[in-house]
Amino acid sequence: MYILTGHNNHITVENQLGQHFQLNGELVRGGFIADPTSIQNWHKADEITPISQLEKDEIMTQIMQQTIHSPFKILFA
Repeated sequence: MYILTGHNNHITVENQLGQHFQLNGELVRGGFIADPTSIQNWHKADEITPISQLEKDEIMTQIMQQTIHSPFKILFA
C-alpha cells in the first residue's frame, strides 16, 4: 500500500520505506489521470533509486487497485 498525497497537477506517492516520487497528471472530476512516464525514480533524502519497468507496472496496478472502490480514482493515461 502507498501513501498518496494529492495536489492540482501531481500526486506524491510514498512507499513503506519512506521513498517517494511525484506522479504527474491531471485532476479530473472524480479522480486523477496520471502520466505513467512520470514514474522514474524513488527519492529519499539524498538517495535516488531508479524504478524498473516491472516495478512501474506493479506500482500502477497497486495504485489503481488501492483506489478502485474510492470516490476518487487514480487511472493511468
